[in-house]
Amino acid sequence: MVRSTSIGPGASDADKRRYRNMLGQFATGVAVITTIAQDRRPVGVTINSFSSVSLDPPLILWSVATAANSSALFDQGQPFAVNVLASDQETIARQFARSDGDRFAGVPVLKGTSEAPLIEGCVAHMECAVMARYPGGDHVIIVGVVERYASAALAPLLFHSGQYRRLAD
Repeated sequence: MVRSTSIGPGASDADKRRYRNMLGQFATGVAVITTIAQDRRPVGVTINSFSSVSLDPPLILWSVATAANSSALFDQGQPFAVNVLASDQETIARQFARSDGDRFAGVPVLKGTSEAPLIEGCVAHMECAVMARYPGGDHVIIVGVVERYASAALAPLLFHSGQYRRLAD
């Protein structure tokens, strides 16, 4: 039997950790969001908070922590790419999840139409533009308009219960 637990304002750090662990029971795909900063350097961040929103128009959403350095780079109209990682790209997921160092070191990329980097070997790429930003607690929810996309018949990288996982036959 599943036991319900309350959480809300004033929750302890232990309660917040248990809540986060519960959310981790929802298996998700893993993606790297990339863009180009104003100084023309490539920027990327690993996410697992991605969802389709609409087919017409083609919209997706993802979220980024407000504390993340890259959060401010995704303004209205700013181009970005969603790189859905393949099962053999866990190293890339970990590299882009770091808070320091050159995240693009050794990562093969192509330049997208908008110049946002497209990571080679991914399950899918979506080239997007920021349509809207919404506050979402300690995250910013970003809605993007998909302008171009590509996909390959590859197995995806998954994230579940705090660990990277792969599909089983």
